[in-house]
Amino acid sequence: MAGFQALDKRLSTDEQALHDVLWGESKADVAKLRSNLQRDFRALDMFLGAGGKLRRMGAALDKAWGDAGAGESLFELLGHTYNFTAATDHLVRRRDPKGAGEHVAGAVGCFEFVQEWEGGKTDFETYAGKLADHLQGKGVLRAGDFKRHLVAARNFGRTFDNSVSKAEQISGARAAITNGLYVTLSSISIRGTIGSPPQFSDEDFAAVLEKIAGRF
Repeated sequence: MAGFQALDKRLSTDEQALHDVLWGESKADVAKLRSNLQRDFRALDMFLGAGGKLRRMGAALDKAWGDAGAGESLFELLGHTYNFTAATDHLVRRRDPKGAGEHVAGAVGCFEFVQEWEGGKTDFETYAGKLADHLQGKGVLRAGDFKRHLVAARNFGRTFDNSVSKAEQISGARAAITNGLYVTLSSISIRGTIGSPPQFSDEDFAAVLEKIAGRF
């Protein structure tokens, strides 16, 4: 995974820039950012061996730029694929379980109410509980399981226990990535059920995540 190093820095920078354009008061050159994002999707697609699936999803969302929900879906597509790829890189190449966990934490948490948590109005467990209640109210029977996997995925890196053995840390990082991938895939089907799916192909997205899962 040595080839990911340079791409890692680009993806991190562009993910933050996109966040600031969508939800901040950024005065960034949007045309340049969009061009950079498409370059990122092409490079990450090639790195993962995703057969063009990630590249095509990114290109379709760029064409829909300005449409309701397109920017959010673009950010979600980038954030999930980048952070999970980075998590596997930290785990396998760098032998850095804490870094892996931090990237998993960065990948999860994109439902309703996330602004309250990010704005410091609530802690993550309260946010996850509120989310589960919201989903149960929508008829999602597995909302409780979803919450447990979500909290487990997020908390490994954010409450990292440096006192346990390296073997335990590595095992915990593997579990965090697995939980995160499960939560991410589940979120797509859950949101389809409640009528608010992201604006990209769930099948192609699942195939890309499977490529990432095969790296650890």
